[in-house]
Amino acid sequence: MVVVKKGLTLVFSLFIAIMIILILMFVYQSFKKSSEPTSFFGYQPLTVLSNSMNPSFETGDMLFVNKVDPMEVKVDDVITFKELGGVLITHRVIEVINNSGGIGFVTKGDNNNVKDEEVVKGENLIGKQVFNIPNAGHIAKKLRSPMGLILFILLPLVSYICIEVYDRKKGANRREIAK
Repeated sequence: MVVVKKGLTLVFSLFIAIMIILILMFVYQSFKKSSEPTSFFGYQPLTVLSNSMNPSFETGDMLFVNKVDPMEVKVDDVITFKELGGVLITHRVIEVINNSGGIGFVTKGDNNNVKDEEVVKGENLIGKQVFNIPNAGHIAKKLRSPMGLILFILLPLVSYICIEVYDRKKGANRREIAK
């Protein structure tokens, strides 16, 4: 029973630590003024906003993009790039163009019938999609709201503090009884 309780306490502590790190990451990203996405340990979390990549990704999924050299991108890679207006797009590479003018990519959304009109220049490449977490974008959006802040930061933090205080008090009582 004691081993199970210690295991649960460890799992809960790890959960709280991960939640705090994720929350700080999302809060920092939401207040950042730069047009560049925030990078954490080389990965940029981005939320899917459209259905152009269904069924690979759905609206509300969170993609993690890793910066790569444009020369490393090949056909069938999913890349994120900056469009002319500064909007970030994530689509699949269907052709790599490498000529004297530089490297470029012809892209297409998996759910789109036609390829994208503009060739993506290598300098507009943000990175290559490494992995995704389904629905994490929805959670990130909720975290940015005042209610989300309360539910995902304060409630777990207060719970953790209460459990720690209870465990320490219970340990002190056991020591007094043992004397």
